[in-house]
Amino acid sequence: MHLQYRPIAALFACQLTFSNIAFAASQEQPLAQVPTETMGQTTSHSLSNTNTFALDKEALNRYLVHQNQHGQFSGNLLIAKDNKVIFEQSLGLADVQSKRPINPSNLFKVGSLTKQLTAAAILRLSEQNKLKLDAPVDRYFPKLALSNKITINDLLDHTAGINRDISWRDSPQSCRSKSLVNQIIKDSRQYPPALQYNFSHAHYVLLGSIIEQVSGVDYNSYIDQEFLRPIGMKDSSMKLTLSFQLAKSYEISGLINAHITPTDCAWSAGGLITTARDLYLWNQALHNGSVVSEMSLQKMYNEQIGMVRSQHNNQTYYSQQGNIDGFKTLMTYQPDTKAMMIALSNYQNTNLSLLTADLLQISQGKPALHLVTAPKNQTVNWQSNRDIVGNYQDNLGVPLQIVYEEGALTAKVNQANIPLVVKNSNSLYAAGIDNKIRVSRNTNNTSQEIVFFSRDGRYLSRFVRVE
Repeated sequence: MHLQYRPIAALFACQLTFSNIAFAASQEQPLAQVPTETMGQTTSHSLSNTNTFALDKEALNRYLVHQNQHGQFSGNLLIAKDNKVIFEQSLGLADVQSKRPINPSNLFKVGSLTKQLTAAAILRLSEQNKLKLDAPVDRYFPKLALSNKITINDLLDHTAGINRDISWRDSPQSCRSKSLVNQIIKDSRQYPPALQYNFSHAHYVLLGSIIEQVSGVDYNSYIDQEFLRPIGMKDSSMKLTLSFQLAKSYEISGLINAHITPTDCAWSAGGLITTARDLYLWNQALHNGSVVSEMSLQKMYNEQIGMVRSQHNNQTYYSQQGNIDGFKTLMTYQPDTKAMMIALSNYQNTNLSLLTADLLQISQGKPALHLVTAPKNQTVNWQSNRDIVGNYQDNLGVPLQIVYEEGALTAKVNQANIPLVVKNSNSLYAAGIDNKIRVSRNTNNTSQEIVFFSRDGRYLSRFVRVE
């Protein structure tokens, strides 16, 4: 039995159907006036100065630039239809300290998008009669609890009853495949399989081990030989090398470096490093039947293996997201029109679900709904916080400037202007990001440091006044 549901949080894509995007020029439409609801206020921004087509590249560019300037997006975006790239944009910095801009060749970690390749590898081995999907996994993991009841199918669709978290960050020296598997066998909380869906990286680590045991080669080599090279994904790898142009990732809009997990640790659950263009090649190959058979592809579609299925306006499309070490990624595909969108960001705070919803709106000549603007009318709160205006830097020398302009407080960092919302004399938060900011003052009641915390209260970084 395979459960055919996914958590509601995963089904973000119901807003994002590509089937309704007329990628070719369509009839003229009125100017796109964008009502923006941010922090309780509504403003209007024109995204087009002329009558717009359904895919107005200038309007898309203006939206992306606006979001980048307000700390909401940094990365690469690619849109394709009928096996042709029709829109591509790079925005932001690949390295804040060196001011190196992002370009289409920059590599990004893509996290759980890796699971799609792992699932395809298992299905290909099944087609070759090298494994049986409905067979129990005790032959591969005899010490795993309930392994005589868990099938490979259960691992594929996250119903094997294994808990999600494996502590690869705590012991990166133990990231070899055997060590990861042993950790899962030792530490996993287990409940009977096929009872409920539970997204688990551990499921796909075990699948990576099965690929190695069945194929006789290590997982990284298998993916490279079977998929990356034949498809032409020349810039992709399961292992980082010095020659790679890996973008740096940031917890907050280029402000704070993100924690980095060794790629060996993420492995078959999230270790792929790639580009938007290579993911475009992967999507083409997967959905045209070059990767697995039509029967296997339909199994991926029907059972949502390595992807999430969503319906909107009687159209179906398939999406997958990744989130690792400050990198946020999304790729989505609409089979009827062969349309796809791939978004890669090196900002942890990027909300790709809202970004793609806005891009759809603009592509249809409709208003974007999630533009971030500076909150106004903070006169009272501002008076008690005017001392925080000034220049700061962290222990790495990254500069932060806080200014008061046009009736609003703004944090300026690199290319981003992040609106700040004042809660009280010692507390603020970043609009559109929701990170908490604490102000520490000296005996003269002048701010001396700004401390950033994540939305769940985790310490991120400290910036000290430098003037």
